[in-house]
Amino acid sequence: MKPRPYLRAVVILISLILTAAVCADPLEKISEGAKKEGKLVFYAVLSAPETRALLDGFQHKYPAIQTEQFRLGADKMRTKILTEAKAGRHVFDVVSVNVIDSGALLSQRLFAPYRALAREAIPDGLKDEEGYWTAIYVRQFVLAYNTKIIAPKQAPKDWWELLERRWSAQLGLDAEETEWYAALANYWGKEKAQKLIKGLAAQKPSVRRGHSLIAELMSAGEFPLSLAYGSRIEEMKARGAPVDWVETTDPIVTSPSVISVSARAPHPNAAHLFLEYVLSREGQALLAKSHRVTVRKDVPILSPRLNVSRLKTFYVNPRIADRYNEYQQEYHTISWR
Repeated sequence: MKPRPYLRAVVILISLILTAAVCADPLEKISEGAKKEGKLVFYAVLSAPETRALLDGFQHKYPAIQTEQFRLGADKMRTKILTEAKAGRHVFDVVSVNVIDSGALLSQRLFAPYRALAREAIPDGLKDEEGYWTAIYVRQFVLAYNTKIIAPKQAPKDWWELLERRWSAQLGLDAEETEWYAALANYWGKEKAQKLIKGLAAQKPSVRRGHSLIAELMSAGEFPLSLAYGSRIEEMKARGAPVDWVETTDPIVTSPSVISVSARAPHPNAAHLFLEYVLSREGQALLAKSHRVTVRKDVPILSPRLNVSRLKTFYVNPRIADRYNEYQQEYHTISWR
């Protein structure tokens, strides 16, 4: 018996509806909601050019959404967010900070979980299992040097060589290196980490504030060595600066910089859409142009030497945030302060 024409039409219609549901862009609903919201507020500790590049790329793709950025250093950004939350002000939609500050803010329930579709391209260990944060790039603490003052063969090969007499008063360090110290304490144990910090303090380093400033001063010859971010040194090398870094230090502490959605985002759909964009190949490629060590498996970095898989990489544990004040007090007690 042949099926009646109207039954066949119903079957075809249902099939078309199911096919459309399966094939529809999963971001379409989020995109439509974001267009209605019409705005995105992004808090970031990224450099101003990098922040602007991401927002410009996002707005070019989604012109109906106006973007607003607010940029501060890590400590000031954490304080700003905590102060606003205490006052009941919920301004930002998305924030990018280091993984330790993320842990501190998460402990105050300031983030909402969101499992971005693009997270699938991010390796395990660089994303929170519950979706509260996902890494967008990593910062690598490396031993850098001025190539006009120190030949590559003469450069220290490991952290402990810095304690030799010949390197006295030759090192530039940031005034606040608690994150580095805490990671070393996790890697070696506190006793060994404190031994290194005490030894460095005895070497009378030049203490400044800001890794970028220190790298520039090293490049200018104010001191021949510094603790620096590997991506920054590679970017300076590309501009012709006389700088390089040591690959053999054990470990190379590596800190993920992550992105999260506010638990009280004024524009939640725009927040989710922006997160998808930053984690996409397009967004990650924008960061890679600035020599950032991005985290997607399918986006090559400009400086293959910084590939985490070829170095003695040790990732900063976000749980350090739970004991950060303790680590900071220890660091200040045993350092040059």
